[in-house]
Amino acid sequence: MKSPKILDYPHRIVIELTPQCNLSCSMCPRNYIETTDGYMSKSLWKRLIDDIAKAEPDTIILPFWRGESLLHPDFIELIQYALNKSLRIHISTNGNLVTGEFAETLACCEFVTFSIHTRIGYKNAKNFLLLKENDKPIVQVSFVKGEDSETMLQTVINSSDLDGFDSVRLYEEHTKDGIFGKSGSSYEIPRTFCPKLNDTLVIAYDGSISRCNHIWETEKKMNFHDMSIKDIWNSERIREIRENYPDEDCGPCDQWTGHTCGESWCLVDGEIEHKIYGEINRVDAE
Repeated sequence: MKSPKILDYPHRIVIELTPQCNLSCSMCPRNYIETTDGYMSKSLWKRLIDDIAKAEPDTIILPFWRGESLLHPDFIELIQYALNKSLRIHISTNGNLVTGEFAETLACCEFVTFSIHTRIGYKNAKNFLLLKENDKPIVQVSFVKGEDSETMLQTVINSSDLDGFDSVRLYEEHTKDGIFGKSGSSYEIPRTFCPKLNDTLVIAYDGSISRCNHIWETEKKMNFHDMSIKDIWNSERIREIRENYPDEDCGPCDQWTGHTCGESWCLVDGEIEHKIYGEINRVDAE
């Protein structure tokens, strides 16, 4: 499968601060990985941020991945370091820790998503809205289909103003029975090249990388302690992954269809606009 023209530098860079989490959601892929502990060093974070600021300051930085980023003991200092360089921070949190200084720091980011799994997280998300100034940051709440917290979704989307949030998302589960990126559905459409391999780079807390955020295992032989972001992005290993797409790791994944992005609700000119992603001819998997 021929890949499209690859960007010279990734448009989105996921930088995992920690794989630790303060929740244990049944649908979470962390139940299938061994790496659940550790923190990114301040020196590595600053090296990556300096690289982005110099090479492509318009790149979107996503400081989260397999865990809850606010558990990093230096979270506020790390995020402030990037903000001081006027970089674009988009972050997701379960919201359970978003109070006080944490909330004030997140309020300086460009985009904040509250992934709601508990009523504490939802309460903190609502309180966070009070910190918005001039419609910034953009604040989204998201839910996962089938979880108990989905009942809170109904409260939000049935209100005339989405309960004050800028947008709402309902995602499909994105890992099935330990197969990364597999949602449990099958499709009757030709496979297309995955956009993640074209625009997004994922960096784990220890400096190792993953080909995308839907595959939670990393390429242990490649590490940012030894290479720059551009070196990794254009490396032989990453080229090999693109040229052989879909290989044995990408093959089982169905994220490329876009259907796991689920549904969204947002206010457009005072009206709630509802969108369903990846509407394709699919059949339930056996």
